Amino acid sequence: MENSINQGCLDIWIDEIVPCLKDTDTGEILDTVVFKIESRSYLKKFQKKDGWHINWNEIPKDVEVYALALKDTNEIQGLVGVKKDDDAEAAYIHWACTAPHNNKHEFGKQKYEGVGGHLFAIAIDRSLQWGFDGTVHGFAANKELVKHYQEKFNAFHLGMLHEYQIVVEAPNARKILEVYDYEWSGE
Repeated sequence: MENSINQGCLDIWIDEIVPCLKDTDTGEILDTVVFKIESRSYLKKFQKKDGWHINWNEIPKDVEVYALALKDTNEIQGLVGVKKDDDAEAAYIHWACTAPHNNKHEFGKQKYEGVGGHLFAIAIDRSLQWGFDGTVHGFAANKELVKHYQEKFNAFHLGMLHEYQIVVEAPNARKILEVYDYEWSGE
């Protein structure tokens, strides 16, 4: 994964598709907020050694980082790095990562469901803001995740710039965006 810090990697799983986050213990639906993280020093809180897959403060400077947090507490539940890709006329999802306590694939348990889908929705939202009609692309970690994104979001396996490159085109991206509900903070 160290080699992928500059190129990026999508290795999040999309679990239950819910408009907000769902507490796995109580079933309670919790409102979310999204905010941009401007400070690289603040990103030092999110390190590989703590279960975040990468050291978030080391990603390229031209990648915008957004946090998905609980509205009531501002507790961060996931991070997504997005880059404007004028050549592809899409938002490039550089990296997306759930908080360690939401990563059941690595830690066996998750506190909230819905984080992965929200992170895609945030990237789609940025794509719309940049004038790309919601289209996003990224490099999945493996063939299994390519298939997973195809099943969950009707992603298209492009495989041009990377063996596992996927694209979620505008019509499917807009369907994703219709499902997830969050507030933008500070924009």
